[in-house]
Amino acid sequence: MKRNVSRQDKLTPPAIDDVPREAPMDDDLLQIDLRLGLDEVAAAEEEKLRKGPRRPTRRQLGQLAGKLYDARRGRDRVFNDQLFGEPAWDMLLALYCLPIRGIPLCVTSLAYAANVPPSTGTRWLELLLDRGLIKRGPHPSDGRQQLVGLSHKGRMLMERYLIRLFYCQTVEAPETDR
Repeated sequence: MKRNVSRQDKLTPPAIDDVPREAPMDDDLLQIDLRLGLDEVAAAEEEKLRKGPRRPTRRQLGQLAGKLYDARRGRDRVFNDQLFGEPAWDMLLALYCLPIRGIPLCVTSLAYAANVPPSTGTRWLELLLDRGLIKRGPHPSDGRQQLVGLSHKGRMLMERYLIRLFYCQTVEAPETDR
């Protein structure tokens, strides 16, 4: 009796090492390589910050805020002062830098510092109060006025932003081989 053998009986399965790689596995390796590369970059930046200058002082941040504020007022003198407008930002800058210069701000002077009419200044002041970025309180010598200042939250957010700007300004130029 003749026995019929199927072709499958003679096939040998490929060894595991002989299986061709699939595309997703290549993508996985690429993602791992990217993550490792990003970890190396983050570690290098952390080391640079550790070796570099420490966090800027409040005086340095105040000077930076003052430069920003003065630049915005200079821009208003060169261009039509109605062309640009960010009263809330101008108010926050003024509240950060002007008290350091010895200039206390009341509601009216804050509107003036932001280069907006008092009615517009009052509306923006209310918005900043509602957001918890500023606070106001009685003037020590004039009961008719209220002084305005940054709240703790407002000061922390301003400092966080100014620190980022500070480091952008003090980035060292890359060394070149000559």
